Amino acid sequence: MTAGRSFPALLDELRGIAGIRALTALRYRGDRAERAFSSHPEIFAAEGVKLFAEAPTMARVRAAGTPVVTEGAAAIRAGFPDGDAILGLGADAIANLPVRAGDGRAVGQLNLMGRAGGFGPEAMGALQAVADRYAVCFAAEGEEAACD
Repeated sequence: MTAGRSFPALLDELRGIAGIRALTALRYRGDRAERAFSSHPEIFAAEGVKLFAEAPTMARVRAAGTPVVTEGAAAIRAGFPDGDAILGLGADAIANLPVRAGDGRAVGQLNLMGRAGGFGPEAMGALQAVADRYAVCFAAEGEEAACD
């Protein structure tokens, strides 16, 4: 395991940049993504699988390797089946952020729930740098992740 690399440590770093209210982390696996972490497992399952075919925002993040930010209650409800749960946390913005390996390939994504206006260009640059440093937590299928 890489020292200091854990999902709780990742969450702490992200909260230091933006007012993150909740975080979920997904590892990309072929035509799907598997949940690797949830800061609120009682609301957002800590385990499970999502198919890219059923999650258009997730598919866009992986295909482009760039973040997608959604702001406002109406947009969240329209774009996310668990929109009311997200809004119930006091979050009215979501940044779906790719996690990129050293070769630039997206290996997973972070779903950051926070407040509208909190995901501006400067914050997104800093959040992306942190996310990419944690790529070891998103090992390829069949490999052991170097993170707890």
